[in-house]
Amino acid sequence: MKRTYVSALLSCTVFASAQPIPNLGLIEAIDFDENGTTDIGYVSDGIKSADTPETWRVSYGIAPWNASRFVRATSRRLPFLAGEIVDVRKQSLTNYFPDPPRPPSENYGIRLLEYRAIMKNDWEFATIGESAFEREKDLLLGLRLALVTGFHHGWLRLSRPVVDSHTPFEVTGVAFHPVPGEPIVAGEAPPLPPIQHRLDSEGLALWWDVRWGNLLLETADHLDPPVEWEPVAVAAGGPITVAGGEESRRFYRLRVPP
Repeated sequence: MKRTYVSALLSCTVFASAQPIPNLGLIEAIDFDENGTTDIGYVSDGIKSADTPETWRVSYGIAPWNASRFVRATSRRLPFLAGEIVDVRKQSLTNYFPDPPRPPSENYGIRLLEYRAIMKNDWEFATIGESAFEREKDLLLGLRLALVTGFHHGWLRLSRPVVDSHTPFEVTGVAFHPVPGEPIVAGEAPPLPPIQHRLDSEGLALWWDVRWGNLLLETADHLDPPVEWEPVAVAAGGPITVAGGEESRRFYRLRVPP
């Protein structure tokens, strides 16, 4: 997976079987803040319903774990468009299922695909119920993540090479804002924090918001292409004191460590 700002930790389980699906069970466990706890689970399920002809009911779904939630882009649309804002105003996704005489049960996951696979001369596929997302090639989903530091806004991208009823999506991008409660632009990395500075007798002191974690501070003596940025230090907020030199001007920037 391409790293956007904070890369998710993925685990993948593959089962060799005769089922008409490449993975059965947990496909990916996504840990946004890499603390060892799954935040989003992507799973598949396959149930054999007949022997002659061999028939399977297959589904793919993705769901938040614990107190994390998907959020809706609008009251009528779940996926976000690139550039839309994921923030506290977005409504959490909750699915209600009748369960009389008890109150309705609640579910916070998303069914991506559900279809029937029938073995004739080859596998043939047919959608079950509503089409779900079988007409989509890319999905951008907004999130309100319950992390150890609080609720963070983030996004997750799902993509696939073929648009049909049965080709599974893959997780192709994730990001979240490292500061609790701050909005994030769907499909984009969060902007890096501004650098604060103070000049005194000991040199130039530089620091930034510690909540962003470790960032790489770099420096250059000019901004005319080609610019040669040199590493100064990797730190979580600083302060970092740079001794004064002969240069009358230097430039500094922050970057996510490679």
